Amino acid sequence: MSAKAESPQSQFKLRPASDYSLVGLADLFSRTYVDYFYPVHMSSEMLSWIVVTQSIDLAASRVVRVEDDHVGFIFISSRGLSQRVAAMGVLPDFRGKGIGRAMLEACISNAKRLGYRRMLLEVIEGNAAAMALYQHLGFQPRRQLVGWDRPVHEGDNECDDKLTEIDPREVARAIVHEGDADLPWQRSGDSMFSIQPPSRAYTLEGNAFAVVSRITDHSAYIDAFLVPRAKRRGGWGRRLMKALFAHYPGRAWTISATVPEDLSPEFFRKCGFQPGLLSQVEMELDLTH
Repeated sequence: MSAKAESPQSQFKLRPASDYSLVGLADLFSRTYVDYFYPVHMSSEMLSWIVVTQSIDLAASRVVRVEDDHVGFIFISSRGLSQRVAAMGVLPDFRGKGIGRAMLEACISNAKRLGYRRMLLEVIEGNAAAMALYQHLGFQPRRQLVGWDRPVHEGDNECDDKLTEIDPREVARAIVHEGDADLPWQRSGDSMFSIQPPSRAYTLEGNAFAVVSRITDHSAYIDAFLVPRAKRRGGWGRRLMKALFAHYPGRAWTISATVPEDLSPEFFRKCGFQPGLLSQVEMELDLTH
């Protein structure tokens, strides 16, 4: 290992991510996630979309430099009186040196100084090292978040219902008024207000709503799904799912691990979904103490 990787914590230099270009941040993101559970190749265009849709506050986010090397980053989303750790990464050769802790401590200190009241994050279940760090800094587990996967099914193109494409903000408003209380950050109505193309939003006769993203020739993600309270148990949810499958036939479907484990598991199974391979633990830090 190089001498740079052995630099003591006193050599860490943290700067706001807003001091850097999207090209530089995207490159650092890709290099830190090269051996992650799902390796990521981030482009500046993709990062720009993420910054907008996930309310990432680059002024509150941080980049770490050791001597002349940029070795880590933390992205912080800000909304109201809450912040969320949207992403964090450290180059493989610089891990285990306290860089992740230094970044997170700096962001916590800054959040308290500015008057935020809580900070959220999600950690992949089984990542014991990360869980230990977060708990050491005061984060407390709140709930388990799960995902769902659905392979391609024969007959997915057979459906009499037709979707109507709508502005994603209509879905956001429906979630704010009709969604379950205390939805996870990425499933909340506030998050949906930031959604924009290439994501797509749909309704089925105003009785069910969905947002679909990351659409390719072979797969797609469901980012939001809602049936208003007065229409529940009337079959609208399954009809909307079937209409989505027919609108995008021949695709495997994913719902990322941001769904509370007790939120309608039987519904997803009846629609052909299976539990995803990964689950997460949502954690919260009270910043008022």
